Amino acid sequence: MTLVICPGAHPQQWTLNFLNQLDAYLPAGERLRQVFPAPQVAPWSAHALRQFLASQVEPTTPLLFIAFSAGCVAAMGVARYWVEQGGHVQAVIALDGWGVPVAAPFDTYRLSHDEFTHQTSTWLGSGITDFYADPPVSHQALWCCPAQVNGWQVNHRSPAANSQTPTTAIAFLMNCLERYPEVGGT
Repeated sequence: MTLVICPGAHPQQWTLNFLNQLDAYLPAGERLRQVFPAPQVAPWSAHALRQFLASQVEPTTPLLFIAFSAGCVAAMGVARYWVEQGGHVQAVIALDGWGVPVAAPFDTYRLSHDEFTHQTSTWLGSGITDFYADPPVSHQALWCCPAQVNGWQVNHRSPAANSQTPTTAIAFLMNCLERYPEVGGT
């Protein structure tokens, strides 16, 4: 499986910060990934992401996307396309993908930098579980510093409707990845 990182339209250093934090939590040897070269390429372009992946992975490779901001648009578009072409998508994890529909035939998760973004995004589809920062943080902080972002994991499929558990954004991400042993599980 390949982990596909889809940044938004922001300085490259933001993504380097995110990757450093992600690497600090992923088990050694579990770092097979492709990083879409945004912002050099339009981060919202599903077409550009599809071309990038075509040059990097085999069409039969299972994918798991972690996307941020405008990168969520491309990730959802390509993930749906990949499945329509007979490929396998484990999940899309959308960080601050406000306004991006995430209803799909594969697992989805949302992380939001505040409760307002979380609440106003759910009408476009909620994930298996979602996360929102509390106290609210900047859009940038959610991507650059997930280990420092506190908040709530919201379980939409729990018997107790919308049960919430305190956590951090990085712990939530690791919990999502642990569901897929090929990426970050044990």
